[in-house]
Amino acid sequence: MDGSLRFCVRTHHVTGLRIDGLGQRSWICREYNRREVFHVIKGFTKQYVQALAPYIAVLLFWCVWPNAWLAILAYHAQILLWNRDRLRKRRLPRSRQYFLLACPAVLTGPLVYVLLPVITRTDLVAWLATYHLSGPSLILMIPYFGVVHPVLEQRHWNPLREHGARFHFVFAGYHMIVLWPLLTLPGLMLCFGVLAGASFAWTWLCRKSQGLTVPVISHIFADLGVILATWASIR
Repeated sequence: MDGSLRFCVRTHHVTGLRIDGLGQRSWICREYNRREVFHVIKGFTKQYVQALAPYIAVLLFWCVWPNAWLAILAYHAQILLWNRDRLRKRRLPRSRQYFLLACPAVLTGPLVYVLLPVITRTDLVAWLATYHLSGPSLILMIPYFGVVHPVLEQRHWNPLREHGARFHFVFAGYHMIVLWPLLTLPGLMLCFGVLAGASFAWTWLCRKSQGLTVPVISHIFADLGVILATWASIR
């Protein structure tokens, strides 16, 4: 990229290349107007406000007023606020073979069940009770967290993930706030890596299948496995 183009890109919108009769090239640029600058800043800010939705819910209803149901409902209320139009859009995969790509997530439940005694540093029953997850409350959370939550979360995070890899780590990060009282440091590091990797995988699945159906199914397998493994561990 030559110097004139670098300057042009920094201060103007490049619309094309002009070549005169002598073969001299010049970049066709126009200066950004204030409305365009405002639109770019607004879009950038909106992305981060949306990405902070789970952090707001978790900080309020996990750290300050511990209640798992209030936390997840506050998170989902923000998702519905930001994604009213997107929730109506559905697109099935081009081929049914793509559904097979969601199957590896079925292993999440058994793996969590096996690893929980190894990576936890506090009593699981007491930890769940701290956040009002015991008895009927935990039973009701199984279908809600296992089915409703993945659908809403994929709708919310997929557009954000398309704006950059940083959002994979932002997605994984809020889970660390939830899990830090329960897991050991190696357990937290493992979960962060798995969640960030899952986010990358869901983005790839969405692009591969040209829709959110396969990532949603994969997410349901994973979350349903996690909540069922937790329930089975305390029985």
